[in-house]
Amino acid sequence: MAKAIKQRLTRQESRLETRTKLLESAAQLFARGGYEGASVDLIAESAGYSKGAFYSNFESKEAIFLELLDIHKRREIDALAALLAQDIPASELLSLIRSGESGRGSDFRIGLLSAEFQLQACRDKTFAKTYAKLHRTHRDTMAGLVVKLFAKLARTPPSAPKDLADIIMGLTTGLSLQETSVQGPLRKGFINEAILLVLGLDRVGEKRA
Repeated sequence: MAKAIKQRLTRQESRLETRTKLLESAAQLFARGGYEGASVDLIAESAGYSKGAFYSNFESKEAIFLELLDIHKRREIDALAALLAQDIPASELLSLIRSGESGRGSDFRIGLLSAEFQLQACRDKTFAKTYAKLHRTHRDTMAGLVVKLFAKLARTPPSAPKDLADIIMGLTTGLSLQETSVQGPLRKGFINEAILLVLGLDRVGEKRA
């Protein structure tokens, strides 16, 4: 029995490794050639697997595309949620937010992928419906975190939390894309500083002269 359990765990680990490699391959290909430029065959081949392995893990190219979106958005949200969960003074909280990277990836693909998600939603009505649902889920979660942030700072949000969440998500995507196409690497914390500026929180916690 113990041997059977060990074998099952090994298969689970192998499946997780396969999914991870397929996701990495898809991210690279989508960023390089757009949604249309990346086929299931190419994604599988680049990851070192067969087409059958792809379909054992993902229902379609759209499915892996949407999972990448979900991973990217959750990374941003989880980073902020982790900070808000800490019992620390407002000034320290804002300092950590300013110096952080808002869940940004370690390479240039995030900006390109975010833009590609939105472009594909414009091209494909079916994808647009699924994309919109996922976007609303992340937007609502981000809005809840915006409410928590302002509550911790004992301040009133300057606009509806959902509107602010949309602004935050759009600003993050836009600046990440700008980093890839024009300026090169942005200074660490720049995106979060921009978000705080838009939210009217850029001067909160600073010592008066």
